[in-house]
Formats: sequence, C-alpha cells, structure tokens
Amino acid sequence: MGERQRPGQKQNTEPQIIGIRADANEKAASGHIMRCITIAKQLIALGGTAVFFTADECADELLDKAGMRHVCLHTDWTRMEAETETLVRELRREGCTKLLVDSYQVTENYFRALADPCRLIYMDDCFEGVYTLDVLVNYNPYCTRFPYMEAYGNGTRLLLGPAYAPLREEFAAACEEGADETAGAGRGAVSADRESGSLQTGRRILISVGGGDICDALLGILEAVMEDAALCRQTYEVVVGRYHQDPEKLERLAMTHDNIRLHRRVEHMADLMSGCAAAVSAAGTTLLELCAMRVPTVFLAVADNQRYDSEYFAKEGRMLFAGDIRENRKQCLQNICGGLRKILEDRALREEMGRKLGEITDGGGARRIAEEILRL
Repeated sequence: MGERQRPGQKQNTEPQIIGIRADANEKAASGHIMRCITIAKQLIALGGTAVFFTADECADELLDKAGMRHVCLHTDWTRMEAETETLVRELRREGCTKLLVDSYQVTENYFRALADPCRLIYMDDCFEGVYTLDVLVNYNPYCTRFPYMEAYGNGTRLLLGPAYAPLREEFAAACEEGADETAGAGRGAVSADRESGSLQTGRRILISVGGGDICDALLGILEAVMEDAALCRQTYEVVVGRYHQDPEKLERLAMTHDNIRLHRRVEHMADLMSGCAAAVSAAGTTLLELCAMRVPTVFLAVADNQRYDSEYFAKEGRMLFAGDIRENRKQCLQNICGGLRKILEDRALREEMGRKLGEITDGGGARRIAEEILRL
C-alpha cells in the first residue's frame, strides 16, 4: 500500500475538482452522504469544487437541497466493482483529479481500477480491508483499536480520531461558543433541566436512531417510555429519518400523546438538541454531534458498524450504553428507560457527562479533511 508519487507534476493553479462517491437509501440511510456534503462544503469554502457520483437517484433531493452538483451512474450500489468503467469515464468527463469514497461496499479491486485517474481518499469506519489509498480517514474515537500504522506504513496519509470528525457547521459553531462555558445538561438547557432530585415533568429528550430505522427502534423506545410512570411525563423530540419505512405508525402514536413531537427533514439539528436534558441515540456520528452539544446520552447499537462505539463512549461514564437492540430488544429498551431515569434524577451525573463530552471534539474535522484533500 502507499501513496502514488507523480514526479515532475506541475502545480495546478486552476480550482481542484474533487469527486465524491457515496449513496443514500433505505438500507444505507443518509449518514454517508451527509458527512460527505459537510466535507464538500469545506472543499468549496477553501476554493475547490465538488462533484458527487451516486449509483441511483435516491440521494438527489439531499444533494439538490445542499446545492451540490451530482451525476447518477445508474448502477447497483451493492456491486461497486461493476461500476468502475462507468465511474472512470464520468470522473474524466468532469475533470476530477481526486476521489473521496464513502461506502462499505468497496473492495481492493475497486480502488485499483480507480487509481489511474484519481488520487484516492477513503472514509473508513471498520477496518474491514486494506486498500491502495492516498488518504484514509477514520474519525471514530475507537479507531485506535485497529492497526492502521502497521497496515499502511508511511505511504498513506492517515487522518485518525475525533479531530477529523466531519460535524456540520452548526456543531462547529456550538463547540466554539461553548468552549468557555460550564458543562451542564446540554447547551442552553432551561433551569428545570438542571434541578436535582426527583424527576421533573416536561423535560425535553431527543430521540434519534438514524435515517432508515430498519430495526423499528423509534416505535419501541416511544412505547417503552410511555409505559414508564416517570418517563411518560417528559417531552420527546423524535427525529424521523427521511428513509423511515413506516412513519405512519409513529404518527398514530403521537396523535394519542401530546408530549411526542415528530420532526422530519430536520435542517438545524443543533437547535433541536439545544436545551434537551438527555438524548437517546443510535451509535454513529450523531453521538459526536451530541458531544458537541454536551447532551447526556443513552445510546444503542442498530448496525454492525456501530459495535465498537460502546468501547469508547461507555468508557469512563461518557455515555450510557443500552446494548444492541437486534440481539435483545426487550433488555435494550429496559436499559434505555433505566439510563434515562438515572440521567434525569442526578444533576451531578449530567454535569460530569457534559464535561467529558465537551472534551471529545472541537467541531473542526471537516475543514481539516478538506485541507488534506486539497493538499494532495
């Protein structure tokens, strides 16, 4: 593995055109596309140009709303090796000299086929293979459990750890604003959220489990908290992803409980998180967003690639881990309720969790990634 040197290459003063290969759909959800959009905005802010390449048109609405140029390959997103000829042709047509890839469907043959037209950057989460790359990014705190240095040596630039977490601008701003604040029960939390002792009523609790919710976790969590004598008196801000397969059942439940508020197509997640006394979230990038907002959190796993988050976020009491809902649904839901009660009842715990979360990320990861890409 290693960086491919290009001796004698002249410095190009024209704006760099960066290709970005990612997908969003009911199975892949929107996380890959969203973090790439965040990086693309920083590339543009630094003087570059970004072009997205997708297998199908499922992500068109997201990309259009973000103002991103995109090209549909009309391929199968699960069979990426089969798309290389088409992708290479489109990359050359668009004038892309670098390509950022964000998908779990990649293979070494895939990257080898793309090595001629582009310098290659890969967003890695799970260390499921070693590839021919110029830059590898794994911003997850648990990245230290993988032998990246041994696998890639000195040839591939490694961008590892939360310093490279590509949080959206609103979270970067929240990190800056809160740098000198005293950690508490979430930024801007109302005074009632900070009271200790018995559970107060009407506290705002965020619930977010990802864009697709293929485990039907939202309904399970809401039904569980509504059956809890103390938690049923709180207010739930529920993020319903755009790829949720059956939002109507959530609407039916919300119609019978005025303390369940459903939010779709959320544009300002930081605002929604702000003032929440606690959160329930699937593992993944949302946990880092909650860190930026210093919201005490109970988290759960809903996918294989989230299995390592518990090793870091649950360590030293940063967050409370409820388990993998796919393995033991009943126990996971019980753990969520127990974790929420623990957080809401203990002011000192909330403040300590908030302090620890505020130390994890400064919100500048997307810009750092963009700078490294443009520096290639």
